Amino acid sequence: MKTLIRDVIAIFTRRPHGPVMVKQDLTEAEKAALMPVRSFSLGWISTVEELEREVARETCESGAAGYLISDFEQGRFIHARATLYA
Repeated sequence: MKTLIRDVIAIFTRRPHGPVMVKQDLTEAEKAALMPVRSFSLGWISTVEELEREVARETCESGAAGYLISDFEQGRFIHARATLYA
C-alpha cells in the first residue's frame, strides 16, 4: 500500500531531472560533470515547439552541451527560464 501511495504522489510532484543533451557523444562521466553556465528568460513565445527550438538554437550557438527549461508559465504566450550546461 505504501508503494502505491508513493507512486501516486510522485505523479503530482516534480522530480529533479537532468538537462536535455544536445551533444550526443558525451560519456557518462562528462554528463555527470556538467555545470550550469548561463541562464536566460524567454517570453512572448507562441508554442512549446517554438520554445524548444529557440532554447536548442541558443544552446548550440553558445557551445553548451545541454539545457534545462524551468519556471514554465503558459497563458496566451509562454514564458520560461532556460539554463545552459557545459
